Amino acid sequence: MATKLLFSFLLLLNSLQAMQLECKDVLVDEPPFYVSDEYRQGNKVWENFRNFENSNIKDRYIPRGSVVFIDDELYEQSDAPSHRVPVRVLSVPNTKTEDMLKKTKSRSHDSLRTMVSGISGKKRVKRGDIGWMSKRSLKVSGKYTFTVAKDSPIYKTPNIDSSRNYYLKLEMDNGKYLAEYCCTPDTEPGEEVCVEKYKMKLINDDGDELSSSYVDLGQCSFLRDSFPIADKNFSSVREVLKSMKDESPSLKITDLEILPAHQRWRGTSPTVLRDELIKMPIEAGTRKGPFGSYHYRGDDKVNSDAYFKPKSLCVFTKVLKEWQKECTTPGCQVQFGDAFHPRSWKGHSTHGSGNCIDIRPLRKDDDETVNGLKYGWERYSYEKTKKFVELLSRAGGTKLYFNDPDVVKNTKAAYVGGHADHIHVCFPENEKKTQEVCENGIPSAK
Repeated sequence: MATKLLFSFLLLLNSLQAMQLECKDVLVDEPPFYVSDEYRQGNKVWENFRNFENSNIKDRYIPRGSVVFIDDELYEQSDAPSHRVPVRVLSVPNTKTEDMLKKTKSRSHDSLRTMVSGISGKKRVKRGDIGWMSKRSLKVSGKYTFTVAKDSPIYKTPNIDSSRNYYLKLEMDNGKYLAEYCCTPDTEPGEEVCVEKYKMKLINDDGDELSSSYVDLGQCSFLRDSFPIADKNFSSVREVLKSMKDESPSLKITDLEILPAHQRWRGTSPTVLRDELIKMPIEAGTRKGPFGSYHYRGDDKVNSDAYFKPKSLCVFTKVLKEWQKECTTPGCQVQFGDAFHPRSWKGHSTHGSGNCIDIRPLRKDDDETVNGLKYGWERYSYEKTKKFVELLSRAGGTKLYFNDPDVVKNTKAAYVGGHADHIHVCFPENEKKTQEVCENGIPSAK
């Protein structure tokens, strides 16, 4: 009974649903809605949203990650080109990422600011807008999991913990969507009314599937403030939010700055040049990061160098959380520098991947943030640094560089020129160890 109640809010239907319905299970080829991406926009965080009356006019833009519905009735009434479809906007991401990108440093190459170029003079779409989009800019919703907004009625149903995050996902079988086709009894010719319900499952922040139910999406508003997470990144994002919950109980997906992938189109297929990146949450003004950490080198005022690939951020977050438990005295603060830093920004040649991070050595008894530190200096703590390097190793860190000969001798760190004043470590997304640590946590020391 409790399981059914989890979705009771979604099934509060209008007078149609008050009638007795005759239903049958079906498999459907097309999803009930789509997620907007881009077509030939490169690294832009937006896509053209064309005028409904004249699809050749590009007077609005739609952020990538919006949720839209393809309106077949409007399509049938139009003479627009076949590679465009009419859509109705169901939800739009907040402006956080766009606002921050506008404040990034202007550069001659790989400037993040170019991701929001081209929108001047265009209006941002809002929920309910209709217009035309390229078919190729739309992604099927079956490849995404959707966040549940904190003000959603789901949080008012029994057995739901208001302090936890929940997610919704369409259920599929061999590439088809599970649905239920329900009609009122056809008592008189032409009076039959039908509705198609799609099966969705509710997932908690442990990744457990709590329940599933057929939902009449046309009658539900849960998508209004929902945010899509690509399935390949879902477990990573879920774990990041879960790890930070104790320190920031109100943190939600919309509080994170997420850069969509940079794609290059050749014909009808995109090639990913840079994967999606997520910025480490850093407090404006103080540069304080999660679990007592500190970002010591802000590349610009909005910390453009603090982006990570999702699984890399997931593991580094777990490192920070574990270290805060293991080391509690002055000198234990983790002070991290550049993460994402393409070669063209100068100063680094190995930070363009979003997998790597620089970290200052640990100190004996102070957490001064202004000045750097080299091994051998009076403030330097070999014991703390060695212990921290061992933690990085347990977390699956690779390309682990630091030049203290004693640390090199007694840990998995290697000597590489230029690493006397900082530790360099990577958590490659495709490495099995990175994936295991993100999902299951850091193994205990032997």
